[in-house]
Formats: sequence, structure tokens, C-alpha cells
Amino acid sequence: MKKLELFVSSMLAGMLIGIAGTVYIASGKTILGAILFTVALFSICTRGLGLFTGRVGYLLVQPKKVSYLIELAVIWLGNFVGCMILGGVIRYTKPIHIEAAAQISSMKLVQMPFQTVLLAIFCGLLMYIAVDHYRTSTGDLSRYMGMLFCVPAFILAGLEHVIADMYYFALGLSVDQIGRAALFLICCTIGNAVGAWLIPLWEKLHTK
Repeated sequence: MKKLELFVSSMLAGMLIGIAGTVYIASGKTILGAILFTVALFSICTRGLGLFTGRVGYLLVQPKKVSYLIELAVIWLGNFVGCMILGGVIRYTKPIHIEAAAQISSMKLVQMPFQTVLLAIFCGLLMYIAVDHYRTSTGDLSRYMGMLFCVPAFILAGLEHVIADMYYFALGLSVDQIGRAALFLICCTIGNAVGAWLIPLWEKLHTK
């Protein structure tokens, strides 16, 4: 039952990322849209939902790493299903956004795999900072500052967030792009994880 609850939680998180992605597209991919994208991470953090990029950074501090890896796999899959559901809903209800998502998807898929990994690493770093600042800050307002700055930063910098990319693919991908999209998501997942581990690894080494 715990895994099912985690899956549903993660599916909801994927839907929230999809909603934020829709807002970004509807805004014309503006700075305002990038700022409003934070509604997803705000909702996910305050409601304790499962987001892969928000939790993968804590793998290094887990005593039971295999068990946590399984949880991360459940979260990733739940995020994916949530993005697919929201993508299907927007395709049906707001087809005007499909072309913009298709353009975003095509631009991502022309990248070399190593380029995707590198861009995802720095996104993972920013995501870890945003989530960890929320978790560790004691101020009622200051705990939200990490996500307010880090989320728009990775979007405007063109960095790769695997869950957001899942949504753009769900909305704008064509059938002949599925193979390339699968490789892209693998590379992006690896990059986001590595990026999220940088600060915990540095802190672990620094305290020795």
C-alpha cells in the first residue's frame, strides 16, 4: 500500500509539473511564465508529493539505499504517468498548445546525449538547492526563496528537467520521435541525479 500511495502522490506531482508547463507555454515562454512555473514545486513541497528531481539528491544520505532506489523508481514512473495524463488532457482540451510543445520537443531532441546530460546536471543542482532550502530553512517566507529563484533560473537558462520534459513530450511528441525521446529521458534522468548529488557529496567530503 505504501508504494501505491507513493505512486499516486508522484502521479499528482507529474500533473502539477504539467500544469506549470502549460502555463509556461501559454505565456509565450516568457520570464513571467518561468516565474509562474514555481507553482508546481511550491504545491509539491507544501503537500509532500513525490517528485523525482526533488528526492533523488537525498539518496547519498539514506541508510537503506536499495530501498530508496526502488522508491525513486516508483516516483519516476508516477511522475511519467502524471505527465502523460495531463499531456493527453491538454491535447484534447487545448490543442492550440500542441505546436509550441512540438517545437520545444524537437529542439531538445537535436541535442547530443552528452549535451543533455550536462544541461540536466546543472538543473539537478538547482533543484536540489531549491528543495533543500525549503526543507532546512526556518523562516516562514525565506524557505520559499530557493524555488522562487532556482526554478525560473533553470528554465531561462535552457537546462533540462526530466519531468518537465516528460510533459512537453507528452503534449508535442510525434510517433517517429519516441525512440529519441526515450534516450533523451534516460540521459536527462542521469544528469538530474548527478547534479542533485553534487552538494550532498561535497558536504559529506567536507565534514571528514
